[in-house]
Amino acid sequence: MKGIVSYYERPDCQCNARQKQQLRDAGYVLQVFNLLEKQWEASNLNKFFAEQGIHDCVNRHAPQIVSGDFDPASLDERALLNAMLEQPTLIQHPLIFFRGQFASGFKNELVTQLLGTE
Repeated sequence: MKGIVSYYERPDCQCNARQKQQLRDAGYVLQVFNLLEKQWEASNLNKFFAEQGIHDCVNRHAPQIVSGDFDPASLDERALLNAMLEQPTLIQHPLIFFRGQFASGFKNELVTQLLGTE
């Protein structure tokens, strides 16, 4: 075992199953949490966006974005974070935590390190 990865998912996302298996195959044990049910605080959620910037951590497939009812580009960082706290479907998933490192999504430096890919 290489370590324990905290993995915050949307249970209805089919990609999450494949991603979790990739991490398990790489030797990690997963603690899996439902991203939509977690009671987030701004300071904790914001840690997952620090490396990429919050505007790059928006779920572009969120229903309110696809329908055109919500435009994340029109908000500053604080307002977007508050919107994500109120509507967690806006958060790009998964959120991943491993040994003090935080990331949003599955295409980032942390996941590259975990999977040993370049």
